[in-house]
Amino acid sequence: MAIALDWREKSKSQHFVQFYETDTFLLDSLSEYIGTGLKVGDGCIVLATKPHRESLEERLKGDGLEGAVVGDQYVSSDAGITLSRFMVDGSPDPARFTEVVRSMIAQVGKGRRHVRIFGELVALLCADGNGAAAICLEELWNDLGKTHSFSLFCAYPMHGFGGEVYEAEFTKICQQHSRVVPAESYSALASPDDRLRAITLLQQKA
Repeated sequence: MAIALDWREKSKSQHFVQFYETDTFLLDSLSEYIGTGLKVGDGCIVLATKPHRESLEERLKGDGLEGAVVGDQYVSSDAGITLSRFMVDGSPDPARFTEVVRSMIAQVGKGRRHVRIFGELVALLCADGNGAAAICLEELWNDLGKTHSFSLFCAYPMHGFGGEVYEAEFTKICQQHSRVVPAESYSALASPDDRLRAITLLQQKA
């Protein structure tokens, strides 16, 4: 079960990240985020892997949103292909990035009050061992947010940050976001006591 969030709040400009352990947990949150956006009239952009895009669209259609998915309110693009449009020598090119993303925002945002974006671009870079490029891309998103109104949902699989070697990278990624949502092993804890116990154990390991 996804952590309890008010997805209507994501109509406000915000850059948040969710860590996840299973695809089901990610898709629960993603379908709520995009589905709520489509229902309230937001433009929605999904930059994800093919399996995640297909699973998301299946869920959205099951919720009666097929008309919105096939219309101009929704744009879906493969994360790897999108990256290839602005990566240069292993790093995101700022001008190319702005051009690519700004055109998508203009496409779905015309006549709409807000745009919601989901991106797995940074997760793919980390999976390829290019954490520096992922952090640079997060910074470019924040820079673009200064001139364009949108909410951005980033997602990273938690297994990509195992061990102390990734501690600095993980910290920098969290610092780029206005809100950090923990993976399901924490959010599934029902009682405040269980959550306090989990936090205490993490502090002891630090």
